[in-house]
Amino acid sequence: MLRRAIDAVLKEPAIEFSSPLAKGVDQAWLDASTCRNCGEILATPYCGQCGQKAAARLAWHDTVRESWERLRLFEGQMLGTLARLVLTPGRVAQEYVMGRRSANMHPLKLLVALVAILALMLAANGYFGHYAFRGRNADVDLMAARVMTYANWSFTLGIVAIYVGSWSVLRRRLGYNAIEHAVLSIYAQSVILGIIVLNMLPTLIWRDPAFVLWHKSASQYYVPAVKLLVVAAAYKQFFLLKIRTDWPRLLLACVIFAGVNWLLLRLYAFLILWLVTARPVP
Repeated sequence: MLRRAIDAVLKEPAIEFSSPLAKGVDQAWLDASTCRNCGEILATPYCGQCGQKAAARLAWHDTVRESWERLRLFEGQMLGTLARLVLTPGRVAQEYVMGRRSANMHPLKLLVALVAILALMLAANGYFGHYAFRGRNADVDLMAARVMTYANWSFTLGIVAIYVGSWSVLRRRLGYNAIEHAVLSIYAQSVILGIIVLNMLPTLIWRDPAFVLWHKSASQYYVPAVKLLVVAAAYKQFFLLKIRTDWPRLLLACVIFAGVNWLLLRLYAFLILWLVTARPVP
């Protein structure tokens, strides 16, 4: 893999651009019926070899239009996938595994987008900057700073817990391989992150420290239950489990998920504490 990456960097491009640029950018160069990405002759507006659209001079209106189209398609696919994931996370993962991929957003792309949204939201509302005691404490402030620094990692801990629950109990069910179990885990965690984002929206409107503290306290009771329901639904749908006959395996998988998730969060908290006590903030 490393060698292929090095070869890709050192490989000469299919088209030499130095000569055409000797006298500046020439409109005729871009108007020619040649793909400027791979060098193939163009018979249609899109290259039959690499799929790129015929190149044209960059202009503001083209850049704005293309950017809007990409953003619109990205958001549309993301919202469509999320809307279906809310009620049928396991079914969406099942469809993706079985080949329906253009209709559903790639699980990793969806996860990265939701992690970015959640990280921005936490930075905006100062969620980890409010504590349930009077006065300020340098150690707690330091821990809050570390939590925000490593927040992206903490948001993905649930993927590991969901994966362990499915693989340890249901790995022989329907013949799914390890990667396909991971697809389920990422999609289910994406649903959980989406619910957390919605749950935290009020803290962007009401930023009073007392309300934020109340919100944090209340969320500790119902958010874990919602997470468990999402994971249970994902397991049931993805593995085609029947409550009447398969409830023991479903229950065991959910218990393992909850236990592993609890342990990972405690380990994460321990590591944050170690970072605070071992290393000063730069």
